[in-house]
Amino acid sequence: MSAPLGLYVHVPFCTVKCSYCDFNSYAGIEDMQSAWLEAALREITLWSPSVAQREITTIFIGGGTPSLLEGESIHRLLDHSLASLQIAADAEITLEANPESVQLERLQAYRAAGVNRVSMGVQSLHAAELVFLDRIHSADRAEAAFSDIRRAGFDNVNIDLIYGLPGQSLESWQDTLERVINWHDSGPDHISCYALTVEEGTPLAARVAAGRVIEADPDRVADIADWTAQRLSDAGYEHYETSNYARPGRQCLHNLTYWRNQEYLAIGPGAHGFVDGLRYQVVRSPRLYIDRLTAAQTEPLLDDLPSPAIEAAERVSEWDHLIDTLTSGLRLMEGVELMSLPKPAERLRPTIEWAIANGLAQQHQGRLSLTKRGHAVANEIFVRLLEVNP
Repeated sequence: MSAPLGLYVHVPFCTVKCSYCDFNSYAGIEDMQSAWLEAALREITLWSPSVAQREITTIFIGGGTPSLLEGESIHRLLDHSLASLQIAADAEITLEANPESVQLERLQAYRAAGVNRVSMGVQSLHAAELVFLDRIHSADRAEAAFSDIRRAGFDNVNIDLIYGLPGQSLESWQDTLERVINWHDSGPDHISCYALTVEEGTPLAARVAAGRVIEADPDRVADIADWTAQRLSDAGYEHYETSNYARPGRQCLHNLTYWRNQEYLAIGPGAHGFVDGLRYQVVRSPRLYIDRLTAAQTEPLLDDLPSPAIEAAERVSEWDHLIDTLTSGLRLMEGVELMSLPKPAERLRPTIEWAIANGLAQQHQGRLSLTKRGHAVANEIFVRLLEVNP
């Protein structure tokens, strides 16, 4: 059997579109849920022959807000995947959720359908910060949702948090993190702590450009990141990726697929996949996605890929694969194995030696990894790697 795959399913529905979010999600299109599901099932069917010999070891149902979907929808999605693809018996199956849409009955249905991991976006437990982020839950609702997730039988739960908000104090962040790691006595099994990023094209970016929002002081953000790493280590979490912390054995296996630059099948509007050396993008518009997959006519497909919803695809060159492997893999504390890199990696040697000489990277037992200081300025290292001519 060929190398295993991950499977990503994109759910484009949201209750509110947050100002900082650049994901392909939409509020006010709930009436498309049934049509989206039928299109997604059709897309899985179309892909099935192409990946029949590849085991699916992780499934990630992301968005958007998948917890807006009824349990029956998730049942159909996973049952169809099981019937159409080679799903590993012990596959990690994650569903993303937001506190305001979490319902115990739905959670129990998700669990019965095969979901075994929940990732909930909380971001903050402070009212003013939640308002700034356009989040519509309260701290009490977030904690209650976490309790419901546990009551539904989930023993593998991630909580997403965001720090580095304009005007946010270290004390405010500390309060949020301390409360989360003490939820239900032992807290979540995995915590993702992201520094707020101003993404181009978002309402937040427009506010920053207009001077209505002043970005946080980078030194304060760095102080928060340092405190976070130490506090979560003390609490028993392993810092295994720049922004991610896990209890022993609870690393996110699906995201490790991305960071190790391994291949994954992706379906749903706006999803990006990587199969058989080809990176592809599914059309972003939910309506166009549905129309393309429900259309009766057969048309020549892009690069012989099976889905008519794919709007762009490119063969990944050896050089691009190398750069992708380094810029993704160096986010991991384990780093990358130098011996596994293709020969063109020698052209990157001066950049690697610069990073080592400046205390930003280190080599140990054949692996290259970033130092603590290197992780703090990782983007500078990645820019230098990208500037090297192939």
